[in-house]
Amino acid sequence: MTRKSSNIVGFLADTWWFGLSKRLPEGNFESLATLRAEQGFSAIQLVVGVPPEVGPENENAPSPVGFPWTLAGKFNQTYLKFVRDRIQHLNNLGFTVIVYGAWGHQIEWLGKERMIQWWLRIIESLDALDVIYCLCGEVNLWVGEASKLLPDRSTDDLIKRQVRPAFCPRARSFLAGAARRLKGQWYKHQFEERRNSWSLVLEAVSSRTDKPILVHPTADATGYESVSNSQLLAANTVHTGHDARAKNRLWQLPLALLKHGHTRKGCINLEPWYEGINDQFWAEDQMFSYWVTMLAGTMSYCYGAHGIWNVGDGKFLAHWGRQTFSQALALDTPRLVGLSHKQYLLYGHQEGETFYQTAGEKLVTIGRKTGKKTLQFFPDVAQAHHVPGGKIWLPLKGVFTQMLPSKGQVVIFLD
Repeated sequence: MTRKSSNIVGFLADTWWFGLSKRLPEGNFESLATLRAEQGFSAIQLVVGVPPEVGPENENAPSPVGFPWTLAGKFNQTYLKFVRDRIQHLNNLGFTVIVYGAWGHQIEWLGKERMIQWWLRIIESLDALDVIYCLCGEVNLWVGEASKLLPDRSTDDLIKRQVRPAFCPRARSFLAGAARRLKGQWYKHQFEERRNSWSLVLEAVSSRTDKPILVHPTADATGYESVSNSQLLAANTVHTGHDARAKNRLWQLPLALLKHGHTRKGCINLEPWYEGINDQFWAEDQMFSYWVTMLAGTMSYCYGAHGIWNVGDGKFLAHWGRQTFSQALALDTPRLVGLSHKQYLLYGHQEGETFYQTAGEKLVTIGRKTGKKTLQFFPDVAQAHHVPGGKIWLPLKGVFTQMLPSKGQVVIFLD
């Protein structure tokens, strides 16, 4: 079966991991969807199943019509009807929905066969809609440690229960080193088991649909590395994490994958920095992330905001930051990302060759050239020795300008 990939090229996605849970009431769901449509987004990432960071019986896991499934393996058909109605609403607004069927470690909660059956139920319910399938989020998360959240804990609980051992620093260092060595010996086997399990699910899903299929990896692997049958995936995928040290990975990782042939059909970063996570990565970082990611040659872009992905109230999953849903909803950055994405698509620069210039570890400029067209981003124009003439776009204002500023972010559109 030939994998269709037309609708994975050029989308701009927002990330709503708890968007189908009771944490996001219908009115808020609809108003958020309307806002993102107005801001220029064209896709939404949703978990159809148990969201991340919580156990399957946690009070934040169920939808308004109940839990997706039980640990005993019983599926909630009413839940799938509820999901279909919400995704149909998003489709009606023009969104493609990226459907995540689980999180990586959950396959050890349900087992391979029941996870396959869950996915077949998803396909039966949603295949007629405008969807992209993503097997799971963070496919290699908690390898060998999948029971951490069972049955009803959250990662908030895990943080609270962390207790520092009452050993001297030297003893702690010795024990930590020994633990790492032991873990390294069995991790490879556990990783292969996880990889083989999700590969079986991918094979089953692929045989029942012609929708594009992706997989969301952890930050230490790519989507292609996370399964043994990567030819069934519509694109390679990465997850660069929520760390300031990932700044150069935003452009270096996809560029390296594309340059050295580690992806056959294109690449997408499914999880760059979330805006506001750990009280970091605000508008300037978000616009940097957007432009360097796209100019490195990725197919599409995924935005996320802390407070939106978890429908935050300042308490739930607050170890990632206390930004709330209402605070995240008021951010202007999604509008700016949408405006930049509109200009990127209008310029027709999906194809081309990437070039860049650095000064030590700092990126000075990155761009793409196609024929006579050049699209070039400067993180800080004050650091550039030469800026070509052309139309000047200011990402942090979302407008074209006639005069080149003396500093700050600039994109040059040159025909």
